[in-house]
Amino acid sequence: MAHRSYPNRERALKQIERRCFEVGPVVPPRPLTAFERQLLDGTATIVETVEPMTAALHQMAPSAGEYRLWTR
Repeated sequence: MAHRSYPNRERALKQIERRCFEVGPVVPPRPLTAFERQLLDGTATIVETVEPMTAALHQMAPSAGEYRLWTR
């Protein structure tokens, strides 16, 4: 292999193009364990519970770059 002191963008793109369609053997997805299923269901429940609260916070929060001075 020849020594190349500087990386060549075109050479790298050609290497990517040559290998972009190489696909390994298809492996069927393994079934989830009971713990993994419970973890996914719990995470989904938390997201559904927190979603309305985050929507309300986004309505109250100032937009990016906006500064609100509290007057009390």
